[in-house]
Amino acid sequence: MLLEISLNLTEEAEAIRKVVAHSMDEGVVTEDISEGKAYKTSEVGSWLAENL
Repeated sequence: MLLEISLNLTEEAEAIRKVVAHSMDEGVVTEDISEGKAYKTSEVGSWLAENL
Protein backbone atom coordinates (compact mmCIF):
# COMPACT_ATOMS: atom_id res chain seq x y z
CA MET A 1 0.00 0.00 0.00
CA LEU A 2 2.89 2.35 0.69
CA LEU A 3 4.18 1.95 -2.84
CA GLU A 4 0.77 2.45 -4.42
CA ILE A 5 -0.81 5.12 -2.27
CA SER A 6 2.08 7.16 -0.91
CA LEU A 7 4.62 6.79 -3.71
CA ASN A 8 2.32 6.17 -6.68
CA LEU A 9 4.38 3.16 -7.76
CA THR A 10 1.53 0.94 -8.87
CA GLU A 11 3.50 -1.25 -11.28
CA GLU A 12 6.15 -1.97 -8.66
CA ALA A 13 3.51 -2.79 -6.06
CA GLU A 14 1.82 -5.22 -8.46
CA ALA A 15 5.15 -6.91 -9.21
CA ILE A 16 5.75 -7.45 -5.49
CA ARG A 17 2.24 -8.83 -4.99
CA LYS A 18 2.77 -11.27 -7.85
CA VAL A 19 6.13 -12.55 -6.61
CA VAL A 20 4.76 -12.99 -3.08
CA ALA A 21 1.80 -14.96 -4.44
CA HIS A 22 4.21 -17.07 -6.49
CA SER A 23 6.35 -17.81 -3.41
CA MET A 24 3.26 -18.93 -1.53
CA ASP A 25 2.20 -21.14 -4.44
CA GLU A 26 5.69 -22.67 -4.47
CA GLY A 27 5.72 -23.13 -0.69
CA VAL A 28 8.62 -20.73 -0.15
CA VAL A 29 7.27 -19.30 3.11
CA THR A 30 8.32 -18.76 6.70
CA GLU A 31 7.40 -20.97 9.63
CA ASP A 32 4.46 -18.83 10.73
CA ILE A 33 2.45 -19.63 7.59
CA SER A 34 4.05 -22.88 6.49
CA GLU A 35 2.04 -26.06 6.17
CA GLY A 36 5.17 -28.10 5.46
CA LYS A 37 8.75 -27.07 4.90
CA ALA A 38 9.56 -23.68 6.36
CA TYR A 39 12.29 -21.30 5.26
CA LYS A 40 14.24 -18.69 7.19
CA THR A 41 13.14 -15.10 6.65
CA SER A 42 16.43 -14.36 4.90
CA GLU A 43 15.89 -17.32 2.54
CA VAL A 44 12.41 -16.14 1.62
CA GLY A 45 13.70 -12.60 1.11
CA SER A 46 16.47 -13.86 -1.16
CA TRP A 47 14.00 -15.99 -3.13
CA LEU A 48 11.69 -13.01 -3.56
CA ALA A 49 14.52 -10.74 -4.73
CA GLU A 50 15.77 -13.35 -7.21
CA ASN A 51 12.29 -13.87 -8.65
CA LEU A 52 11.15 -10.27 -8.74
